[in-house]
Amino acid sequence: MDYDMPLFRPPSEARSLIFQVTLGCSWNRCLFCAMYKTKNFLVRPFDEVERDVIEMSRRYPETRKIFLADGDPLAAPTDYLLKVLDLMNERFPSLQRISSYAGPTNLKAKTIEELRMFRERKLDVLYLGIETGNDELLKRIRKGATAQQIIDASRKAIEAGLRMSTFIILGLGGVDGSHAHAKDSARVANAIDPQFLATLTLMLGEYERIYEEKIMGGGFKLIDKSQSLQELRWFIEDLELTDCKFGSEHASNYLPITGTLPKDKEEILGHIDKALKNTSSGMLRPEWARGL
Repeated sequence: MDYDMPLFRPPSEARSLIFQVTLGCSWNRCLFCAMYKTKNFLVRPFDEVERDVIEMSRRYPETRKIFLADGDPLAAPTDYLLKVLDLMNERFPSLQRISSYAGPTNLKAKTIEELRMFRERKLDVLYLGIETGNDELLKRIRKGATAQQIIDASRKAIEAGLRMSTFIILGLGGVDGSHAHAKDSARVANAIDPQFLATLTLMLGEYERIYEEKIMGGGFKLIDKSQSLQELRWFIEDLELTDCKFGSEHASNYLPITGTLPKDKEEILGHIDKALKNTSSGMLRPEWARGL
């Protein structure tokens, strides 16, 4: 099986067998994201996916976890996805779960009955980028959905029995929008009440100046290390979740944290406060290690 590169997957899917059901991203307009800018969106012909599944089932018949790529396989027609899921369940007798990226627009387009059919075929976890809960910022970054649409789409998936793994991007609002970004993002996360929640930190490398001056404009300024920690604290202090695994282990983040909310909330906040008091401490990930 040959992959159409580049290929992306969540860190938690490191041990999953990956199949590219779609190529690229059907939306592909978010200003902060360059993941699929080199690809045109395509739903791969079923016979190509079938060939890959059959080949890999012969090589790895005991596969337990599968991840569907690329950016948003749920953009594919429902009948097509059902055929793919049925094939995977048939060819991998030890299969325990299937997971996928999802976008709010594509989730919105699926009915709860369709999502339940996916769940019956072991599609279990959907990874969805909230990015921010601030509507003005969602519009500026061209996410293609409002905060309420993201909430509604996610809640529909949860009602259908799927588990949601969501994430927020620290720094997306810049210096001036940091507080509103954090607070509005917490509000949206609370409304969704996902099973998994994570943070990433905006990293642009050599494109920082272009992003600040030409893409975002209007005096937009990226946050620094201390401001990133403060934004993280503003976000977590407002979280009121039922039972959620939280993590900031992603390599883009300065402060790796993991815990369960609400149980570990005070401990997590204390950890952040300790880091805020000394940003040069060994608690923080060094710049050279970020993004690896």
